[in-house]
Amino acid sequence: MGDLNFDPIVGEEVRVLGRPGLYKVVRVYIKSSKIWRTKGDVGPPSPPLRLVFVDLKSEESGAVLLGVPSISENLRFDETHRVRCVLEWLKQDESFRYPTGIVDFHVDSEERFDGEPQFVVRFLVDPAVQPTRERVWEWNEFTSRVRERILSSLDLDRWVQVMLQQEQEAAHATL
Repeated sequence: MGDLNFDPIVGEEVRVLGRPGLYKVVRVYIKSSKIWRTKGDVGPPSPPLRLVFVDLKSEESGAVLLGVPSISENLRFDETHRVRCVLEWLKQDESFRYPTGIVDFHVDSEERFDGEPQFVVRFLVDPAVQPTRERVWEWNEFTSRVRERILSSLDLDRWVQVMLQQEQEAAHATL
């Protein structure tokens, strides 16, 4: 399993400071700079810098912004970005392989019943898969492990709820 990576993900929505509306990441690419030294440096040269750039497309006008540095202060990611990055990272780990029936996930930022903010991770379940006792146990075990991993990987200032939802229900909820 690779290192936890907070680089942008193709399809992710971002805001750009000074520009109205949402932009969708359509391309992510990495450029490495040469090894650099400043005058008077002693010791080994600095390692090459890894610079991540994105191409963005406006969801309203279709305008395209090319070569925007992802570390730019002008680029504003949704608050769920870090949680989504952890979930994408976990996909690389064989022990976090999706159990039978789980096909995808969505991450939202919502309020709990008491008004406290929380992240809600919804793992989507294929409605054609029958929820047997063994499968439900496996799904519950999986969601518990994912929640623990999110909490141990990120320093969050809010609750995290991880749940299952039928894929069909999620499609209707977004309409």
